[in-house]
Amino acid sequence: MIDKETKFSAIKDNDDIASALQEIMKVKNINIDINDNDSMEEIAKKIGVDINDLLLIANKKNGTIAEFYQKYPEMNLQTKEDIPDWMIGNDMVDLDVRPSLAKGVDPFGLIMQTVAQLNGKILHIINSFEPAPLYSVLEKQGFEHYAKQENGIWHIYFHKKQ
Repeated sequence: MIDKETKFSAIKDNDDIASALQEIMKVKNINIDINDNDSMEEIAKKIGVDINDLLLIANKKNGTIAEFYQKYPEMNLQTKEDIPDWMIGNDMVDLDVRPSLAKGVDPFGLIMQTVAQLNGKILHIINSFEPAPLYSVLEKQGFEHYAKQENGIWHIYFHKKQ
């Protein structure tokens, strides 16, 4: 599990985590050097993100999300009452479509490609607007959804019904 003390040298070989860090820096339009001895806490400060958000992303990418929730129970969605039961304890695939939209690219193809590779995981789409037409498209494929807006950002979760 990756925690606040984890050094960059211990995670740099993990392409998923390294690419997530690069994507965050790209979206925030910053270019910094991350040293091998930088801890996750130091990296979070350098790139200007909350350490818990960075740890959540890194552990999802690393496949150790259950261990992360054990160490940081305050981050567990189980503590929130307004979410559907199917979100509790299930792994998620995060897909931020805002960079595509900013480039003028319709993210529908990327979304459908990601849906095809979910393998029972929940799809978490991060968007600048609520993609209401997508609900019916995925509903026809057996998905249910949950959406919430936080600080002007939409978080939409899709789960394939059993």
